[in-house]
Amino acid sequence: MKMQKRIQSKAKAESRDFEALLDPGRKIMLKIMQALEDIPESFVVLFIIRADDYSMALAELLKVLLERNQKGIYLTVNKPVEDLLKAFNARRIKTESVFFIDAISALVERKTISSKNTLFMDSPTDLIELSNAFSKKLDSMQGLDFVVFDSVNTLLLYNKQSAVEKFINLIVGKMRGKKLKAFLIAVKSSESA
Repeated sequence: MKMQKRIQSKAKAESRDFEALLDPGRKIMLKIMQALEDIPESFVVLFIIRADDYSMALAELLKVLLERNQKGIYLTVNKPVEDLLKAFNARRIKTESVFFIDAISALVERKTISSKNTLFMDSPTDLIELSNAFSKKLDSMQGLDFVVFDSVNTLLLYNKQSAVEKFINLIVGKMRGKKLKAFLIAVKSSESA
């Protein structure tokens, strides 16, 4: 028994040593893959990501999902879709099977021409419009596997907490009803680390 524990302890130490050699993106991808291993086929999960790892973690999450040939919706109230696509393209992540709902670009006066894979909303402050657009897209997309919601924190900057709670409860209920993999993103600021 003691020998077995020593072997397991040594294996864990070697695993940590090996992990330390990996680049940060690979480490984040491994953590995401490990987290997804034990989760059922349909779920809603809150990913709390350090601000320093935010962009890389979102890219790696999307990469893992798309490598599994999954189709999804990415609802952003944090970064304009144009910036997200540049970051994903730089990491060679093909986003053809992702539909983006962008509720931030218009607010920060960025390009907002809707396309086949993108719908632009006027503002993250109109939670009714955002909820309706999300619900329509959820109902109209065939073969949908996942939803990424980026980010809960940002939504709280533009809306009262009680309104955000109602909105989150509403969309979580819809995602559960569709039996999707749902990822709610929250950014852990360096001050709360």
